[in-house]
Amino acid sequence: MDFGMPFLLENRSIEESAALCAELGLKFVELNMSFPLCTLDRMSAPMLRALEEKNGIYFTFHLDEALTPCAFDSRVRAAYVQNAADAIRLASEAGMPTVNLHWEKGIVVTQPDRKVYLYDAYREDYLRCTAQFRAACEEASGGKVNVCVENTDGYHPFRLEAIELLLQSPVFHLTLDVGHNDLAHGVDMPFYDKHFDELKHMHLHDSAADCHLALGDGHLDIAALIARGEKTGARAVIEVKTVEALRRSVERLPQYIK
Repeated sequence: MDFGMPFLLENRSIEESAALCAELGLKFVELNMSFPLCTLDRMSAPMLRALEEKNGIYFTFHLDEALTPCAFDSRVRAAYVQNAADAIRLASEAGMPTVNLHWEKGIVVTQPDRKVYLYDAYREDYLRCTAQFRAACEEASGGKVNVCVENTDGYHPFRLEAIELLLQSPVFHLTLDVGHNDLAHGVDMPFYDKHFDELKHMHLHDSAADCHLALGDGHLDIAALIARGEKTGARAVIEVKTVEALRRSVERLPQYIK
């Protein structure tokens, strides 16, 4: 299994992040496009390939966490879909294996007796938008880049239906964020068990009252989680939030690898 690191708030540039990755003996950096230093207009394939060659690493992408590929307004949706497709094309040109994204739940409308998600209320439109997004990503990938959907706060049935639709494509797979899963009390694990072989990417950290803790600072069975990922050929981002926590996690990592 290849282990990598996220782009961190302390990193002042992609170059600095790549150098830290090499220093720690990790294999890749996941560049998060929510950061202004990692937007599409700040990167190019030659620049990324040069950093990969210089540091002996590679990159993956985490799409902007505000990405809304199923927005009902066609103009808003087109902008988000174009952004995702452009990122996937850049990943392909730069030799990246994976693009990760959150699958958002959309707008909720509070009624007197319940909460209604608009994606659920207008499910036909929602699934049509999902299928269009899938097609755009397939075209952009050209079969060279895996697009992996990450769990966040527990999927609603309408989101699971959409992700099932995405997984009909050989381009789409799953990311397991182990801390998000813990805080959601494991509600998504039956879906991950059903699609066991689709696990191609992981966000690995520890969890207790909060997640994104350094490995060993929470209660998760890190060794078992790594073993699960190894069975499906997944790679893992050690997704902590500070350089200090990353260094501590890397120091402890060998004890969890069988």
